[in-house]
Amino acid sequence: MPLNSSLKLSTPSTTFDNCLISACLNRLFTDKQAANTTAIDIFNTIDDVHVNIGQIAGSGQVEMTNGRFKLLERNLPDAGHRYAMIRHNGQPVLFAYYQVFTLTKHNFNLSTDNPFTKGLIKLFTSLKRTKVLILGDALQNEKSCYCYDRTAMSADEATEAVAALAERIAYDECASAILLKELPELTPATQKLFAGSGYIHPFEDNVMEMEVAPAWQSLDDYLKDLSRKYKARATKILAAMDGVTRRQLTADEVQQYEGDIHKLFSATVQEQPFTLTHPSRSFFTDMQKLYGDAFEIWGYFKAGKLIAFYSAFSEATNYNIYYIGFDYTENQTHQLYFNILFAGLEQAILQEKPLLQLGRTSMDAKASLGAEARQLNYLLKMEYIPDFVVNRFVKYFASFENAKWKQRNPLKNGSMP
Repeated sequence: MPLNSSLKLSTPSTTFDNCLISACLNRLFTDKQAANTTAIDIFNTIDDVHVNIGQIAGSGQVEMTNGRFKLLERNLPDAGHRYAMIRHNGQPVLFAYYQVFTLTKHNFNLSTDNPFTKGLIKLFTSLKRTKVLILGDALQNEKSCYCYDRTAMSADEATEAVAALAERIAYDECASAILLKELPELTPATQKLFAGSGYIHPFEDNVMEMEVAPAWQSLDDYLKDLSRKYKARATKILAAMDGVTRRQLTADEVQQYEGDIHKLFSATVQEQPFTLTHPSRSFFTDMQKLYGDAFEIWGYFKAGKLIAFYSAFSEATNYNIYYIGFDYTENQTHQLYFNILFAGLEQAILQEKPLLQLGRTSMDAKASLGAEARQLNYLLKMEYIPDFVVNRFVKYFASFENAKWKQRNPLKNGSMP
């Protein structure tokens, strides 16, 4: 890709020299031959990259592998995959991964919306082909989506370059929005630069997580530290599992129950107010094959039938509950969702993980377990969308996070022992 290509999303006539990436590259590579020694490439498949991404990422970013990107390409048929690389003197100094989605009314659960919002979404998605460019993986939070040579650039410079590459891709794709997630903490100067380029942080995006007390050796130890009210509640929930057995599935069992897992997951997804993408049937099987023992899938069985499951990453310092699925009718009897939360906590305790990560949904339920909210760092930029539509959509998505939940203190004295 020539260095004088347009990289500006909002003004197609703008040249390379006037965009974010030009300023970034000029600071990074100030030698007079920079135009000849710096190259930018954007690819549609990981096989076209011809570089072992793990060598750029290093040991601290285990998810940045060619195998993971191939898995996502296979299992997200409705997503476009874009890989951007900056090379200097022939050597890769930055790699970033993006996904492109086209929004339709099928991304929204319109049955839960008020008539005005429902009508606006139907009208907007029918009149306009809205593409969204996302930095990273839409299926997973807080996983590295770019890596860079730390001897060649600082964290802020890398973030600027990643944003500028996003602008180039968004322009090529005729995208209306850019979502930059998995960002590090930005310095005031970099925040000012992004604000001046039209990036905003319109609402809080939180995930729930829970510190695991070192004194807890079993789930019983946790139950002993609950206040009377929450201990009685937990005891009742755990008793609801009567008639249901739980076990970790082997690799062969994951493949055996692949259809049931996909069906249960799909039922859970359909209850969400907004779903950007839905992975294919083989997703969990492929994940287990790729990650092995680091990716667990636990099944809940009643009379030999799989009625629920949860998946989790067992990482060095945390136990991360990933996607789940359950039969909603059986959930009414057996409190499956709450029992999944307790099971995740139990595994974090038994595996001596100091942190249990629980994701962003059902925040009130997770607060009742003892989890707390932590805000994620992201930036959003939108173009070619009327302001009143932008404001309505911002309120719509903000309502997902702020709807009727509060921080709770289920432990005695409101603190960890």
